[in-house]
Amino acid sequence: MTSQPVQPLISVVIPNYNGAAFLEGCLSSLLRQTYTRIEIVVVDNASSDASAEVVLRVAPGAVLLRKERNLGFAGGANAGFRAAHGEWIAVLNNDAEVAPDWLAECAHAMERHPEATFLACRILDFKKRDRIFSAGDCFLRAGIGYRRGQDLKDRQDYRQETEIFAASGCAALYRKCVLDEANGYDERFFAYLEDVDLALRLQAAGHRGWYVPRAEVYHLGGATSGGEFSLLAARLRTRNSILLLVKSIPARIFWRCCTRIAAAQMSWLARVITHGRVWSYLRGLAGVVPLLPVMLKERRRLRVLWRTSADSLWQAILRSETLARRDFGPPVPEGVSTFLKWYFRLS
Repeated sequence: MTSQPVQPLISVVIPNYNGAAFLEGCLSSLLRQTYTRIEIVVVDNASSDASAEVVLRVAPGAVLLRKERNLGFAGGANAGFRAAHGEWIAVLNNDAEVAPDWLAECAHAMERHPEATFLACRILDFKKRDRIFSAGDCFLRAGIGYRRGQDLKDRQDYRQETEIFAASGCAALYRKCVLDEANGYDERFFAYLEDVDLALRLQAAGHRGWYVPRAEVYHLGGATSGGEFSLLAARLRTRNSILLLVKSIPARIFWRCCTRIAAAQMSWLARVITHGRVWSYLRGLAGVVPLLPVMLKERRRLRVLWRTSADSLWQAILRSETLARRDFGPPVPEGVSTFLKWYFRLS
């Protein structure tokens, strides 16, 4: 008689800041999981609402870490990673709910892909569940991350398992040993693009990940930050997009793609102006300056890795962009980014 493989313990880490209105739904969906080897870790970033009370009432068996200050998404997640005991770590937004078989499907994917070190989930819009939030994340030669399928109608492409460049921080799974090796998210990013930065480092180190379409997550979006063009989001996205280029892109890739990168940065500036967030944009630029020395130090450390991996990272970016290109037709779907529509038409 052959013995069944031992199911790994999966720790679900939920960074939270004033998310009492969403936590009950998030935690309740975790308690309905068909997968039983699960640990729930909630990291509360000095919330001023009733978040802690919600955790204690809805999921009294969860580990609740109360922080004295707001560490941001990246810092909160890292605190949870360090406290977690699972062989695999899932990070989950507090404004997301998961299907009952979410972790069971992820566990099946781990068996199918023993080489995988991270998994991306099929994330749907919470209110319009025929719309994709992310079908795995890509990275483009323009120096930006792209959520595959973002804001598009669900279709057969997004129901196919495939190798993927990155996993959205909204709902992602990583081997704990890999997170330990990579030191988790870069906490200096605070929030936004920390998952893209981690993906670039993992790809450069030769790690592989898979998109698991049957692992469904439903995401509300913008619950903590106030949305894509809130004052906070505009500032951090501006700052972090530049920090990402300074820290995590090899020089030979940067110079090969500098025209595309400049175009993407100008497109972001135009969008910021359109949404009346010029002051936030300028604050984001100013925020780069004090972090430049430490980011350049990190870059020097990564250079050792790039000596042997820059070519494989470049190939991974090209494959990722090819996968992203499928979202843009023909025919080009309505409502897609104007910049990306022209980017894929001209490149």
